[in-house]
Amino acid sequence: MRSIQNLVQISLNEYLTPGDLAIDATIRHGDITRFLASRVGDTGKVLAFSDTKSEIDDVATSLFLSGLNERVDLISKNFANIPAYLDPTRPVGAAIFQLDEKTPTTDVEAVVKSLLMVLKTDGLLCLLSEDDTLLAPIKNYLAKLPENSYSVAYYQDVLAQNSALVVQRH
Repeated sequence: MRSIQNLVQISLNEYLTPGDLAIDATIRHGDITRFLASRVGDTGKVLAFSDTKSEIDDVATSLFLSGLNERVDLISKNFANIPAYLDPTRPVGAAIFQLDEKTPTTDVEAVVKSLLMVLKTDGLLCLLSEDDTLLAPIKNYLAKLPENSYSVAYYQDVLAQNSALVVQRH
C-alpha cells in the first residue's frame, strides 16, 4: 500500500502544521504514527489508538528511539473510543485510518461523523485500505457531504487495488 500511503502523506505534509492535533485511529506498525508525530512538532499532539498490546508496545519503543514519544499519547483502546477524546475547542488537523477485513466499517462511519465535526479548516480525514470494497459504505456516506463545506477525493492503485479516501474541510 506504499504508493497510496505516500500520496496521502504528501497531502498531510502540506496541511498538517506544528501545533496541530492529529489522530492515528489504527496504529498498526506505527509508521503513520511516527509520520504524524514528526509533523505536529513539539507543540502538537498525536493521539494513537490500538487495543492490541503488542502494537502499543512496538510503537512506544519506536517512538522512544526516534525521540518522538513526548508528542504521542498511545491509547490502549479501539478507535471507536475516539469521540470521547475529542474536544470541540481543539480542532483536529488530521485523522487517518488503516482499514482491513477485521475493521468494522459501521464503527468507522460513526467515528468519521464525529471527526468531521471537529476538523480544522483545511484539516484532512484519510482512510486507507488494501481492499477497496471496505471503503464503499464510507464512500457512499461521504459522497453526501455538502460541497461548500468539504472536498472528498478517492484514489485507487489499479494494479495493487489499494485505495484511499481523503476528506478536506473548507
